[in-house]
Amino acid sequence: MLLLSIKINKQKMTVLELLYHNVPTDLFTLKENCSLIEQAQNLIDQCHPGATNMKVLNLTSEISEADIPYSQSNRALHGFMHGGCFFSVGDTLTSIMAFFHVENERERTFTMDASIRYLRPVRTETVRAKAKLVQKNGKLLEYVCDFFNEENKRTAQAKYKYAIAEPR
Repeated sequence: MLLLSIKINKQKMTVLELLYHNVPTDLFTLKENCSLIEQAQNLIDQCHPGATNMKVLNLTSEISEADIPYSQSNRALHGFMHGGCFFSVGDTLTSIMAFFHVENERERTFTMDASIRYLRPVRTETVRAKAKLVQKNGKLLEYVCDFFNEENKRTAQAKYKYAIAEPR
């Protein structure tokens, strides 16, 4: 199942268990007896990032990957993959990665800042998103997510900053 455990109130909870505590069950349907990747994909498919058709391939606290197939639902008016599709996938993937750094069930991950540079258009290819943690400073996390076409050429690069905090 999941290797990473977090100490909470003198007991250990996995990231998957923390997800169960933090997801509003009046808005989302959770799967039972599944892996973190399966649950993450299940949740993604129920909200906005699901429109990108992204498929989570690998998910850890340090490095994660997802594929974005070129499709009708993620193309822009000019016919190329919509830039918002790249951005949503990167933000979703890194947000889930930030969850590995949550220390108690009351904490949430919040996007504080994000930017993206588009480097080449994608018209018919599947894009691979590769996100990595580049800096952790207490409750502040910084990620880079690179997007590659099928020729392994970078199509975009996004940077995301997160804070972990308890909402008031």
